Amino acid sequence: MQRLKDHYLFHAGISCFFYLAYGAFNVVLSMYCQDIGMSASQIAYIVSFSPFISIITQPYFGYLADKWKSCRKVAILLMALTAICMVEFAISLNFWILLLSSGFVLGFLNAVTPLTDRIGVASPYDFGKIRLWGSIGYAIMAQISGILYQYISPFSNFIVGVLGSILTILCIYMVSDPKLDESTSKEKSISLLEGMKVLVHNKDFMVFLVISFFFWGACSANFNYLSIFIRSLGGSASQVGTYQLCATLFEIPMILATDFLIKKIPYRKIMMFSILASVVNFAWYATLPSVSMIIMVFVFKGFSTILFTMITVRMVIQMVPSTYVSSAYGIQSMLGRGLGAMLFQLAGGRIIDMFNMSIFYVFLAIGAILAFLCTFLFKMNQQV
Repeated sequence: MQRLKDHYLFHAGISCFFYLAYGAFNVVLSMYCQDIGMSASQIAYIVSFSPFISIITQPYFGYLADKWKSCRKVAILLMALTAICMVEFAISLNFWILLLSSGFVLGFLNAVTPLTDRIGVASPYDFGKIRLWGSIGYAIMAQISGILYQYISPFSNFIVGVLGSILTILCIYMVSDPKLDESTSKEKSISLLEGMKVLVHNKDFMVFLVISFFFWGACSANFNYLSIFIRSLGGSASQVGTYQLCATLFEIPMILATDFLIKKIPYRKIMMFSILASVVNFAWYATLPSVSMIIMVFVFKGFSTILFTMITVRMVIQMVPSTYVSSAYGIQSMLGRGLGAMLFQLAGGRIIDMFNMSIFYVFLAIGAILAFLCTFLFKMNQQV
């Protein structure tokens, strides 16, 4: 068993099964809520509660990983809690139980993401070659989820999500924690207050938090309402899955290209390009194109969110002391995928109810533009 420790297959398995579980639950979430009779505003509360939970879970569990000096232990704990909450969501139709259980599922998954990313970056393998398996797992599940939903039962998606969570736990158990440098390992346990003081005085990091807030707020809202958008234009559940499949498969070459790009292009320029891709994407959706045209522009997902994701972990590692990396990554995720996503999704649901999907996407485009403008205040260009 020890000989298999840190084998590439386990690092790839973490990424693959984690995103498979994530996709099994999240791809059908808003569509499922709509089909059981909830309004856009009610769906907004459900999809926005998970970012609210993330506001707490991401910085706390990041801090806990730094305190315990173990991303693995925290990630395993979170994946076990995720599986339990998925089961609770699947067996209930009560609004408040759905709200709480879905919130904790996605809140825990969002807290796991920076931990598994850090494990992957610290592994003996190129991070891109690990992360591409996440896109493969998500792509497969995105297509299968639409088929399962339409032809079998929404419940089957949640079963797959639980199985994916269990397999993720097994793979995490078979890898090593990121190694700390000698000076860090001798330091006393950090306090959350000390970490916050250090990070608040880091100007580049604070600007990056604002960028993450607007970028991930807009992108998260788009992701959660995309299935409703496609169906409002006459699309089917399987077409929703087809879009997710095409968009996620296109991430693979972008992931592989990132390892090359970061050696040639400053982080800031890659970040600016990824945000501009989202602006173009949202502006296009605001014209209410046909379903086939929506599916055909799947490339924007790879150009925007995946590029931003791939450089984020490297930027955080470079910007902050190693002692606070997990805490900093958790705070960045909290403000972007937590607070930003919650506010954009709540506002988005209200805009859809009061106006239409076109105005909704104009709103998202404005959010992405604000993120782009903030990049002019970001000065970090040095590569690692």
